[in-house]
Amino acid sequence: MAKVAKVGRLKADSLLEVVIAAVLIVVVFSIAMMVYANVLHASRPVKQVRAAAFLRQAARRIEQLQDTAVSDTGFDGPLIRRSVTAAGGPGTAHLQLIALGEHNDTLAVLDKIIVWHGK
Repeated sequence: MAKVAKVGRLKADSLLEVVIAAVLIVVVFSIAMMVYANVLHASRPVKQVRAAAFLRQAARRIEQLQDTAVSDTGFDGPLIRRSVTAAGGPGTAHLQLIALGEHNDTLAVLDKIIVWHGK
């Protein structure tokens, strides 16, 4: 049979060093999770970006057609609340478009003064 050589005592870390290493790992992980949560909270949701783009497109269309009764479709989900009031003089109007979400929360707002030439 082969003899097992006795090497001596193995050097190991103390309990204090292991606890300090575990605490450092937890602290680094916690900081990483806070940064990740902050990035998620700070970025605009896709619904808000799409609603804002749709409102800009609808305002451009209303301005080009010079008709406030134009109805735009094709945006899935929110209700578009439209308000057009006279602004200043003839041929000008204040257009306000509001995109509302599923629970009547405001996704995007667009306020614009429209000047119609030749009207």
